[in-house]
Amino acid sequence: MEYNKTVRGKYNNERAIRKENGVFFTPPWVVDYMISLIDEQHLTSKERLSILEPAAGMCQFLSGFKKNKPQLFQRASKKVAVDINGELLNRAREELVLYGVEFVCADYILWNTEDRFDVIIGNPPYGIPSQSHHYPIRVDNQTKERYKQTLTTWYGKYNMYGAFIEKSVNLLKDGGQLIFIVPSTFMILDEYRKLRTFLASAGETTIIYMGKNVFRPDADVATAILNFKKDSHARHRLRLLEHNGEEKKLISERQDWTGQPVLFASEFSKALEQYCSLRIGDVYSVHISLRTPEVRTNPHVLKRASVDSDDFLPLLNSKNLNPGRVDYVSTHGYWVKANNISKLRPFFSEPRIVMGMGFRGTRNIAAAYDYKAYPWYGEVYHLLIKQDLFGRSFDLEEEDVVNFLNSGLVKRYIKETFREITYHLSVSQIKHIPLPTKKELENIRRDLNDAQLDS
Repeated sequence: MEYNKTVRGKYNNERAIRKENGVFFTPPWVVDYMISLIDEQHLTSKERLSILEPAAGMCQFLSGFKKNKPQLFQRASKKVAVDINGELLNRAREELVLYGVEFVCADYILWNTEDRFDVIIGNPPYGIPSQSHHYPIRVDNQTKERYKQTLTTWYGKYNMYGAFIEKSVNLLKDGGQLIFIVPSTFMILDEYRKLRTFLASAGETTIIYMGKNVFRPDADVATAILNFKKDSHARHRLRLLEHNGEEKKLISERQDWTGQPVLFASEFSKALEQYCSLRIGDVYSVHISLRTPEVRTNPHVLKRASVDSDDFLPLLNSKNLNPGRVDYVSTHGYWVKANNISKLRPFFSEPRIVMGMGFRGTRNIAAAYDYKAYPWYGEVYHLLIKQDLFGRSFDLEEEDVVNFLNSGLVKRYIKETFREITYHLSVSQIKHIPLPTKKELENIRRDLNDAQLDS
């Protein structure tokens, strides 16, 4: 109890420094829960036990180890805390230095060590590293390039927590255990497909979905605990569980995982997938709108209150998107000459299905047909039918596709398959949504009732 009061006091008093370097301190109950996941039976037989806490900050997890498993902690011959912030490490030094903890002030991704560890546990930083003020973790381009050269899983807008996962797996001994609490986006987004493949090929992966309330109010992000065991004999094993209060519920497990997106499943979602022979990604290529930083810097975009000319079109965003309807009005005063819209995105000049989530402050899905072919920015995606469907038969009209995407069927599918892993729909999620042929849609309408699904 005294430990909890001490940590809770530190937790409350240090809020001002949390977001610098992507730091979010872990609630004490989560620390205790993660410590309980350590395979103590496996470690008991170890002669030389080694523990590492990366992005250690004030060493919540080493302190939690000392509290919850004192004998095991005392027996560990090597206990290391690594953090790029020396000030935070110094605050933990007074409590833990007497217990043989080694403190290392270093950039963890670039830290060189010959040591390998039985347990690596912690809460890695969350954020995209960049020099831009739009991203929380300031990293210069030279350092970022060194990260990319050091890691094999870096892809797209990679988040620092993904880098910490790869680095930590490489620092595990054979049979070692990695326990991290991280955003759950690695389960599905394309940016983490290399990371998922890496995990699948290195050992046994258990994911415990924790939901979106763990770090509130400091961060509105759905999280998961990655409980990974480095074991060549257990490669491609995957278990997905959900934490519900004190209980863990098994959602799914498989023995042949090679890095595919990790999705939730329900009887309903499985049934809808059986009705539909296609996915959106089979029929449509999915494209992104302009991002807000692009809008602010693009020379073809003008910012003004109004434009009294048919030569200009407003840039639309999610506020213009309603189920089955587009409002062709300016919402933020961004305009572009009509003959320049293809310079923003080539497909802007084509009529197409637009699709998004989170419009008007809700998380409902909305799809509509942009028959006027306007330019868009923000969290709205564009579905362009593929010219070569590789022999796939698809005979739905665009209006039928829009109506299906706005249906209670798809709303429920998204809710039960993706939960709250991301705030907005992503390209990965949209591609995964089932899509029926005309005959399959008739069967769905015959057997499934939208009104019941919306209740």
